[in-house]
Amino acid sequence: MMDRDDIKEEIKRRTDIVELVSQYVTLQRAGRRMKARCPFHEEKTPSFFVDPATGLWKCFGCGEGGDVFSFLMKIEGLSFPEAAERLAERVGLVWRASPVSDQRARLRKQVQKATDIAARHFQANLRGPQGAAARRYLQRRGFTAETIERFRLGFALNSWDDLLRALARNGIDGKTAVQAGLARTRDSGGQYDWFRNRIIFPILDAGGRVIAFGGRTLDPDEAAKYINSPDTPIFQKGRTVYGLHAAWRGMADSKQAVVVEGYTDVISLHQAGFNNVVACMGTALSREHLRVLGRYVEQVVLCYDADAAGIQAALRNAALFEASNVDVRIAVLPAGQDPDEVVRQQGAEAFRRIIQQATSVVEYRLQIIFERHKSQGAEGLSRAAREAAAVLVEVPDHIRRDMFVVRAADRWAAGDTARHEAMQGALRAEILRRQQQQRRGWGRGRTGRGGAPSSLITETLAKSAAGLPRWRRRLEEELLAIALQDEAQARRIVQKLAPEDFADPRHRRIMAAVQQHLQEAKTFEPSRVIDGLQENEGTKAKGVELLLSDIQSNDIQEVVTAAIAKLRKYRLSGGLREKYEIAGEELVEAEGMADEDFELLQRRIVERANRGELSHDDPDYQRYLRLVALFHGKGRGEFVEYNGRIGAGNGDHAAADNSDQQADEQADKLNDEGS
Repeated sequence: MMDRDDIKEEIKRRTDIVELVSQYVTLQRAGRRMKARCPFHEEKTPSFFVDPATGLWKCFGCGEGGDVFSFLMKIEGLSFPEAAERLAERVGLVWRASPVSDQRARLRKQVQKATDIAARHFQANLRGPQGAAARRYLQRRGFTAETIERFRLGFALNSWDDLLRALARNGIDGKTAVQAGLARTRDSGGQYDWFRNRIIFPILDAGGRVIAFGGRTLDPDEAAKYINSPDTPIFQKGRTVYGLHAAWRGMADSKQAVVVEGYTDVISLHQAGFNNVVACMGTALSREHLRVLGRYVEQVVLCYDADAAGIQAALRNAALFEASNVDVRIAVLPAGQDPDEVVRQQGAEAFRRIIQQATSVVEYRLQIIFERHKSQGAEGLSRAAREAAAVLVEVPDHIRRDMFVVRAADRWAAGDTARHEAMQGALRAEILRRQQQQRRGWGRGRTGRGGAPSSLITETLAKSAAGLPRWRRRLEEELLAIALQDEAQARRIVQKLAPEDFADPRHRRIMAAVQQHLQEAKTFEPSRVIDGLQENEGTKAKGVELLLSDIQSNDIQEVVTAAIAKLRKYRLSGGLREKYEIAGEELVEAEGMADEDFELLQRRIVERANRGELSHDDPDYQRYLRLVALFHGKGRGEFVEYNGRIGAGNGDHAAADNSDQQADEQADKLNDEGS
């Protein structure tokens, strides 16, 4: 019988990471890897990579990365046992959660079971004799039997406990039904069905699991035409998109998502051949909805009636859309018509033209402003400029903003050149005034009084202690990336170098893990090396990044040979001997630093300075200053006094900001000389 670690490895071995990730983002081939825009942060250029060979993923934009477990945990908001159980089920294995998380996992499993039972029960009701009225309604809407089956439509009987009794027959009690959003608790005790006498629209996730329901009443006197499931352990309305299971492939192919307002609109448009249509749960398109859609598409078209609440919500969220990595547009339907009516009355081509004529949210807002003020003369011009500027100042890209200024002026001028120039001038002046106001407000918010210099000193000291020249960090990263991706070179590197030869603590830990793996493992498996790393100061994330990074060289052998030589020659600790010798043996002997570890000395200085124990004539401090001056020039590491304590800096923080660049230039020069 396999233990937990063995089961975990078997799950990873059996799970196709590309297939898993493709359910949530649109992957494109990039050499031996796959790439996409990251689902975890907003970006315009893809920096999210998946490596099928290692089963790992990494975003070089936000820094997130890991394996199939971490991806599913983050994308679905699951705990590790929940993700493991889901993946195990996917590949035909059984995962047993730890006692700590077992209760939560068991609840999710029970809620999912109740939801699955409810979906089947509602479908059976629709097919049965009591579903005749519901079937007639769906036929009037023009839905075919195939469409009804594809979207798993159902019917909730006009009963207080029909579903509760069906759940009870399958071992689901009333309390679980309430937790699943299928029932409500009576004030007098007991439960009752939440959905009654309603057409049921199951809400499915991208993987095709039913996670919630929407219900449309068949009672014309019912106040609530539609009701939905509340949030549950498996359903969060703010991040759920209806129709995603049927639309994600069409969205990925077209790079466009069309967002409509209702369940029936989605179904009708899919039946008419528009396979990239979805609806957002709730009235407003939220940041989370955009993030979900942005995994698949580059453009989102909101297709609403001009008077719909969705349009108003979209206008309120214009700043959010401008900051998004997705191009959000508005396609306005004819007054009083919904997408279903347009398709049925005017045909699919008419709806396609409406989508093609979609405009940006900014342009739509400007259009509304100028329509409102166009007949109000000079005063209307002034008001329009002020309102338009308030819209345009929210556009962060100044080139895009300038384009809108010209378009707005064109719209107002209607061919009158003088009027066009006047409008452009008014808009630019108002935008500038608003920007200056924002900057002044920002400055007041940022400025503080009486900030303690000690916090700045500590920060500067910590940065100094942890700082490495860029060339040195790049060299270490290049060597470790090669070691993780090429077994033969890994063995060469381990033979020539030790973990202590790496200055970055994370690099040391990764090097030690590679060394141990080569000594103990029968076969070279870099993913096992990464699995064994601890999340210590980002070590594991760094390992994933190095394993997935591209090696920019055709001659790996030569790169490794040169890098090993440089790393051994310019070690930050005792390996600085050659640098000391440049100044003469006398200095080495006088300072007693031939075998000193410079890094430890620097760390000791930092710790003592932070504790206020360092005086100006301290031997350690004086030796540290002479050595820093030797390597990086005077002023690089000099300390100043605050309230009797020694702190970092030379009194000129602007100069200190350039010290890293100067040190890098010196190191690169020394590097070239050494080569």
